[in-house]
Amino acid sequence: MKILTILKKNNFIFFILKNIQRLLKKMIKKTINFSDIEYRISKIEDVLISEINNKFFDWKNNCLNGQKYRKKIINNILTNIEFDIIIETGTEYGFTTKFFSNYSKKIVSIEKSKTTFLLAKRNLQNEENIQLILNDSKNISNILEDEKISISKENSIFFYLDAHSDDDYPLLDEIKYIFEKYQNYIILIDDFQVPNDENYGYDSFKGKKLNIEFIKKLFSGDEYIFFPKISGKKETGRIRGYSIITKNSDYAQILKSINELIIYNS
Repeated sequence: MKILTILKKNNFIFFILKNIQRLLKKMIKKTINFSDIEYRISKIEDVLISEINNKFFDWKNNCLNGQKYRKKIINNILTNIEFDIIIETGTEYGFTTKFFSNYSKKIVSIEKSKTTFLLAKRNLQNEENIQLILNDSKNISNILEDEKISISKENSIFFYLDAHSDDDYPLLDEIKYIFEKYQNYIILIDDFQVPNDENYGYDSFKGKKLNIEFIKKLFSGDEYIFFPKISGKKETGRIRGYSIITKNSDYAQILKSINELIIYNS
């Protein structure tokens, strides 16, 4: 495990290993003709299990990856800032969406998988302040326009970006849209590499780590960037890294006051 950790820290070796992994996955998919069908069947099984298991939608324990410090941080943010709307990309089963519904009058959540969308729709059917949208969040600007979701440049918005995988990465499109369109926002990017703490898991895209280097070309220089200060060894649940970004100086002061966060200085 120590050797693997050392290798992951070297970006070039990480890039090579990840692309070998991607190549192997593609070869397996071509060899096993029914791999996609098996994936879909597993999703259908999730739906069937949820129908007979009343405890399946345990959002309190499963929201925000089950990470207690992440939950504490976001609770602090949403309690101290009254956001006009919360926008989530990557609804999945709706655990985190349900968590957000306690903090804002309007929640918009986008999910591209029809199976998980339908399951989330069932799980959240009694939540009147949640609007679920079946679409790919890389089309976020068109989605908000087509759904007639009225948001002004001055509105306060919390963005929770969690719609990404090794083969589909709408993140750059999402961030670019937010930076260009709005001014009073906080963005949380899930599955993001936390500097100097390999205990937090993170994603990659075509062998490139999801980190500051990956998105820095979008920055103008007046962003405030935060990371969890708590070591990943102390976190609970599915321990995934994340970054929190804002350009609003008032929001930044609130983030600075949260003991579990640390500001990033490049």
